[in-house]
Amino acid sequence: MSKFLLLLGPSGVGKSLIIEELLRLDSRFVYISPFMTRSLREGEKNKISISSEEMDEMWNSGELLVINKLYGIRYATPRLPIVQALAQGNFPVLDWPISRIKTMTQAFPNQLCVIYVSPPSIEALRQRLTKDGRDMDGHRLRSAREELKAYESSRYIGVCNFEIIAEENQVPKIAHAIHSNYLQFLRQ
Repeated sequence: MSKFLLLLGPSGVGKSLIIEELLRLDSRFVYISPFMTRSLREGEKNKISISSEEMDEMWNSGELLVINKLYGIRYATPRLPIVQALAQGNFPVLDWPISRIKTMTQAFPNQLCVIYVSPPSIEALRQRLTKDGRDMDGHRLRSAREELKAYESSRYIGVCNFEIIAEENQVPKIAHAIHSNYLQFLRQ
């Protein structure tokens, strides 16, 4: 039996790169492409840009599991690809906001493997966020500090199956560790 792999962690920690590496590492991983109401960034290929109206139509027809608003953009998670991947014994994977974890635990009880990806330091995260210009106003870094503080408090105890630190230039090593832990988790 497979589990739905959720990668949690603040913006800029490297979840997308880790997912890309997991997809290369094991063909059973299936990325659940979210819909979003912004244009794709250069080089971005695993998300689907749609209008707000299209998203509303999909929500009303029951195609979406949830709509999250993050940094002024609406993101929607489709239900069917997750269900299909699990039914086929594949490993659906998605990065997910920790603040919305209850949505997934309710939708997929006992079917989740949740990993928290932490930055090596706040300074390393700040550098990552400013390097690609995604955080010109510092909002993402402030949100990351709040999330990390909440994660380190007792607020999210028992939510994650394990945690990994996203050290610089270690994506293959991190993906291998996640893959190994995930497979071990499936055997439990």
